[in-house]
Amino acid sequence: MINDFPLTEWFFYALKWLYGVVGNNYFITIVIITLVLRLVQVYPDIKSRQTQKKQAALQPELDKLKKKYADNPQKLNQEQNKLMKENGVGCIAGCLPMLLTLPLFFCFLAAFRFWGYEQTVKLTYETIENPALAQETFNSFKFGWITNIWQPDSGFAPVVTPASTVATYGNTSACACNTSGGIGNLVLFHQGYTDLNGNYVSGERIWNAFVENGLAEGEFGSGDMQLVKSEESQKKYDELMSVYKKGFNNGWFILPILATAFQFLMSFIGQRQQKKQNPGAAAQQQGMNFMMYLFPVLSLFVCLSSTSAFSLYWVLSSVFQMISSAIINAVMNKKSKPADGEALTVK
Repeated sequence: MINDFPLTEWFFYALKWLYGVVGNNYFITIVIITLVLRLVQVYPDIKSRQTQKKQAALQPELDKLKKKYADNPQKLNQEQNKLMKENGVGCIAGCLPMLLTLPLFFCFLAAFRFWGYEQTVKLTYETIENPALAQETFNSFKFGWITNIWQPDSGFAPVVTPASTVATYGNTSACACNTSGGIGNLVLFHQGYTDLNGNYVSGERIWNAFVENGLAEGEFGSGDMQLVKSEESQKKYDELMSVYKKGFNNGWFILPILATAFQFLMSFIGQRQQKKQNPGAAAQQQGMNFMMYLFPVLSLFVCLSSTSAFSLYWVLSSVFQMISSAIINAVMNKKSKPADGEALTVK
């Protein structure tokens, strides 16, 4: 979307650029972008684990302070902060992975959603102008058991966007990251696209085809561009897209289930690791217990209502994160072996 949240726009352009570089292959595009983002998060993850180890080493001293200042919470807080600062332990460093993960989650959710909007608009245009080419485009949306990667992986999801919701393209309710509205803000209408035959199609040509067929109204390039919401336009859209055997059977819930399972497994492993490193940090463990169930539930809900492309990205992201975490833990544990039995020197 034009004039959207900057990070969302960057991710959207990166996805489309990479898609063209790898020969218009959705799977390879998603794998590469997931790997790149995981590599970006490796350093903050390492810093977070280092902080956790330092906190674990400081826990006996922190417990002593709790007993000493049990009746003076303000003094306790001051002394704890002083102790952690003197030993180079920062609370923010331990939260860096989560601080990075959540913005990436929501911005990529929006980027994939906008990409899905454009793919559906493109498919609709080609169905109007060139049905044979449109069928090729639609076939390119297939991924494994999923008929259309731009619809949710769900046995109850439609194979193509239903007419009742087609007018919501670019609506501000699409994602919390979205700060723009209106179908005219789709990048597709500003830059056009190159079809599977290598022919360039301008945004104006796409829009005029929509207007001529009663699916849209408003002058191209103006703020009045909008899709028609009448019963007649919805009927036309349904008839137009009926060639794709529209139904509510786009997938089999596999990606949402995998996303949920991997998120729960990551949280479970992380909780066990934290307990092993710092069994005395009860307050932190209570928070981790809550997160162990919150994020998997959030993943299930989002993946059931978002494009299969985003669900695939989220599953791959979880897998790569588990692999990188295992490698980081192995390396850090190996490095710390010579120091076994040595306590952190508390200043």
